[in-house]
Amino acid sequence: MKLSNFQIVITSFAAVASVGLAAYQTFAPREAAQPPVNVVVTVDPQKADAIVPNETVAKSDAPKLATETVNLADGARFAAALKDGSDARYAFASLFDAQDDTFLAINPPDTEINVLVLFKGDTAQEVTALEYTPPAGVDPASMARAVDVMVLPEGELGASGRPVMSFELPQSGEARTFAIPGGEAGKGLWLRVASAAGGAKSYVGDFRILSEQVAP
Repeated sequence: MKLSNFQIVITSFAAVASVGLAAYQTFAPREAAQPPVNVVVTVDPQKADAIVPNETVAKSDAPKLATETVNLADGARFAAALKDGSDARYAFASLFDAQDDTFLAINPPDTEINVLVLFKGDTAQEVTALEYTPPAGVDPASMARAVDVMVLPEGELGASGRPVMSFELPQSGEARTFAIPGGEAGKGLWLRVASAAGGAKSYVGDFRILSEQVAP
């Protein structure tokens, strides 16, 4: 590595300065030694007794922020994720209306539906969980069996894509909540719901897209 002229000048100056300082410290005239000063400190015994050894100070815990659970499906837009014409065959909004008496049926020859959910305002939101309520009054053998979830990032989707999370849907009347690891943030979701085995008509219940946020 070559040094510039400026660096060489600075280095030389520093060397000269250090030599000069050492010479000054060696040959500079010294003043006559001063007698040491003795300092005597007296402590009032009564005040000394007031000192508590190993005194501890109580610390208060930091206040916790209040949070609330928000359903990101409220006010969202729903469309077919694939250009397969499924948006003309299915009312995707019925999957997110929180109504027990409205559900969607996947009709053969379709074996799955791909739904695009775009959050309100087209802004990135943190998704912490997906809640699913099976359709009421439906034979469990005719219920949809699985859902794949991908959180859509803001901007263009890179070649590496995003993690796809797969969950088995309950084959009963009990609701279930699926945690999204790490609280993925994005502007929407891609849901792929698979029908029941055997190719028969399958019924899909209701979804809620949950986000844990700081309460206003």
